[in-house]
Amino acid sequence: MNKLSFKNQKEAFPLHFHPEFCISIIKSGVELINIREKQFVGNVNDITITHPYELHSNPLYSSTNLLSFDTLYISDETVRAILPLGQTVHFEYRVIRNGELNALFENLMHPEDSAVGDLLQKFILHLSSFGELTTKSKIRKPLAYWDNIDTYIEQNIKEIISLEKLAEVVNLNKYSFARKFKETTGISPIHYTLMKKVFHCKKTLTKKCSITEKAYEYNFTDTSHFSKSFKRFIGVRPKTFQNEFLT
Repeated sequence: MNKLSFKNQKEAFPLHFHPEFCISIIKSGVELINIREKQFVGNVNDITITHPYELHSNPLYSSTNLLSFDTLYISDETVRAILPLGQTVHFEYRVIRNGELNALFENLMHPEDSAVGDLLQKFILHLSSFGELTTKSKIRKPLAYWDNIDTYIEQNIKEIISLEKLAEVVNLNKYSFARKFKETTGISPIHYTLMKKVFHCKKTLTKKCSITEKAYEYNFTDTSHFSKSFKRFIGVRPKTFQNEFLT
């Protein structure tokens, strides 16, 4: 389980996904979540949820809306370890309002070390009562039809990955590949590659590592490009993430 706190966000999040359940509680402002043709609205004290690998975007509610929220990232493996018969949970509606669930969320954000395991179990069990238990996730991974592309990106995550190189992997010209990729995944191959780089780099950040060195390690143009890309998908700049969320 990982946790982040966001204050006064006033920028939209582009189409993206998280490898974990992304579970947030709204502290102020209004959150919009677009998932395919549906839009969900989270208000103060609401808990909002997206599933692992679920493509979604968070457009601005208004130019004056300052959104603050706390977020828990909980892996599907953790959920299955707690729920009976190794099941996971699917939420048809992505907004929940429940006082007991909110209290458990707040305790998880500021727990006593010895209580984390029990709190997490209680939270997941209560959270699952608002969804449907299932043995198989109902969310298809964005690259379900492009496994070879995903493998190539992961194996070359620190290299410069061009559209031409990706197209070569599937023996298509770059224009046909870009069109077909977006038709099946909902996002462009370059957008997807950038997102994967940011998420991979996020996992390798430590409290004392050099942000500049990380930028060049992952072949970003420069530190500014890395910082802007990181904030685009994570919500904060890498230096802020490093200083405030790493121990």
